[in-house]
Amino acid sequence: MATSHRQQTHRQKTTSDVIADALRADIKGGIAPPGSALRQEELARRFGVSRLPIRDALLRLESEGLVVVYPNRGAFVVSLSAREVAEIYHLRILLEGDMLECAISRMSRDDLRRIDAARAAAAAGAGGPDWASLDNAFHLGLYAPADRPRQLALIASLRGSVDRYWRAYEALPAHTSEWLRDHDDIVAACRAGDAGAARRLLVSHLERAGALVLQAVERDRA
Repeated sequence: MATSHRQQTHRQKTTSDVIADALRADIKGGIAPPGSALRQEELARRFGVSRLPIRDALLRLESEGLVVVYPNRGAFVVSLSAREVAEIYHLRILLEGDMLECAISRMSRDDLRRIDAARAAAAAGAGGPDWASLDNAFHLGLYAPADRPRQLALIASLRGSVDRYWRAYEALPAHTSEWLRDHDDIVAACRAGDAGAARRLLVSHLERAGALVLQAVERDRA
């Protein structure tokens, strides 16, 4: 009997994969904040393994831009400079604004229902441990109808590089109602088919988010 792709994938998942997944979740969830050390001996005790799969997991996270490994110093969660944060948000505004404008002309009723469900889920989970993933699902759902997988992958990567700063700097709680109102307004513009308005709302949303993260990074470095 042929073995399913899912079964093959499950069997091929290594100890390093499992450790990388757990550490990635720690980083993106703010449990391991920017600049924090990831000590191999402590991780080996935590996961009950030797240092070899720990090293493999850390190198994988380094290739994803989440960790930097220094010879003779160890591994650290990447800490972005203010200039890097500013550049990331500049790119996000360009790519996400363009993607949304393209997506609106292709949105079906089913797309709008899925987007509205993602908006509602993000609102229900705001401030909770799953906020980042729910917010990502909403935004990426907005862009999906454009059917530009490479651009979508670039957006997802840029979002992932800065989303962890929200939890690390506790930037979200004081602005929850503002972000959710933005989501409501963007969806309303999508339903109206007003691509220009939707893009302007999204750009404003990203500019304000970027300014908050930038302020937090600069304050932390000072």
